[in-house]
Amino acid sequence: MPQVEFGEGWPRWLPSLSLVVALHVIVWWGYTHFKDEILPPRPLPVVQVSLMTPSIPLESRVVPPKPLPQKIERRPQPVQPLVEHAAQQAPVAAPVVAQQSAPPVAAPAPVVEPVLEAPRYNAAYLSNPPPIYPLSARRRGVEGTVLVRAEVAANGECLRAELKKSSGAEMLDMAALEAVRKWRFVPAKRGSQAVVAWVEVPITFKLENN
Repeated sequence: MPQVEFGEGWPRWLPSLSLVVALHVIVWWGYTHFKDEILPPRPLPVVQVSLMTPSIPLESRVVPPKPLPQKIERRPQPVQPLVEHAAQQAPVAAPVVAQQSAPPVAAPAPVVEPVLEAPRYNAAYLSNPPPIYPLSARRRGVEGTVLVRAEVAANGECLRAELKKSSGAEMLDMAALEAVRKWRFVPAKRGSQAVVAWVEVPITFKLENN
């Protein structure tokens, strides 16, 4: 029969590893069972206790007696006569002064403001040209009336013009506004003074008139 060596099929370092593990187990077992005999006991700490004697004995302490309260002598106050006291408290009547009634004040007369005279745009000497009839509206036979609202300055110039009522055709409305902005007006007057005021200007577009 063939002879099988120990190294065949098993690693060669296995016996060495087993020996090292066995030595560690033996050392650990001996340390856990004989550690009290190997290590010497630790000495206990020394505690010193000393008693302190008081600097002053309790028997020699003397409490000083409390001083007795002194009597305060009160002198009697002089009594004032009752007549003088009553005379000081008696009220003095104030003299009665007759009040004179003020004369009735007449109510101010109401201020009457002068009537405002509206601006005018149809005076003959103003020479305001009529608006231009748009050619496209004339070809299509578009007619209508535009109501323009104009603000007139104190010197008669048109400050601004707004569309109060449309004719239904935008081209007629624009032609009316452009014409009124260039007009001259007779300014509004309040009494004899010219003031700024608004006026409504109706402008009618008809084909038979052109």
